[in-house]
Amino acid sequence: FEEPVSFHVIKISSFYNHSWERNLGSGWLGDLQTHTWDSKSSTIIFLWPWSRGNFSNEEWMELETLFRIHFIVVSEAIHRRISELAFQYPCEIQLTAGCELHSGKLSGSFLRTAYQGLDYTSFQNNSCVPSPLGGDAAKRACKAFNQDQRNKDEIHHLVSDTCLRFLLGLLDAGKAYLQRQLSCRVKHSSLEGQDIVLYWEHHNSVGLIILAVIVPLLLLIVCLALWFRKRCSH
Repeated sequence: FEEPVSFHVIKISSFYNHSWERNLGSGWLGDLQTHTWDSKSSTIIFLWPWSRGNFSNEEWMELETLFRIHFIVVSEAIHRRISELAFQYPCEIQLTAGCELHSGKLSGSFLRTAYQGLDYTSFQNNSCVPSPLGGDAAKRACKAFNQDQRNKDEIHHLVSDTCLRFLLGLLDAGKAYLQRQLSCRVKHSSLEGQDIVLYWEHHNSVGLIILAVIVPLLLLIVCLALWFRKRCSH
């Protein structure tokens, strides 16, 4: 992988009416998909033998439990506050969060949200920032969230420290595959020392999907951050 290397998660929730919805979730190392969410069994599917990174089975089981709670709570919140949020059925709520690595160090982190594919909120400089496209509803959501400094600190910890730890472990666990399968560097004297990169496997480029989030969703992410901090302290 050429630097910077990123890991991000994508969640897309489609709400068709007050009782019918669909949730899609996935994890990506750059443009290579490494994880997906099985909504039928409510479990994380590891697409590669090394997709677990350096997390233990116990950590992944607890993560799955938290994700199940996340989907339930966010679903109930959307249905209950759809008018307050200025959403209408059918609608699509989207979220992406992750981090970037350069020279072994964190070079950036992000959490972006959208409604119907339009920017809604983002997390910048340790604060929730409403998008102009989100209107008054996005402003209210960010205002409420930004009043709690602890919540902001936990979000920052999740998309920086925790994400970086997982990304480093993922790269280490998949090092042999990534070096063997993704590219072959060929040197030739006529290239004056330059490299030609020949890709052995082609993966469709996947742009970061900008997604939407509300305060209850951010609070659920805070719960994830608290759990990871507890695990890291042991």
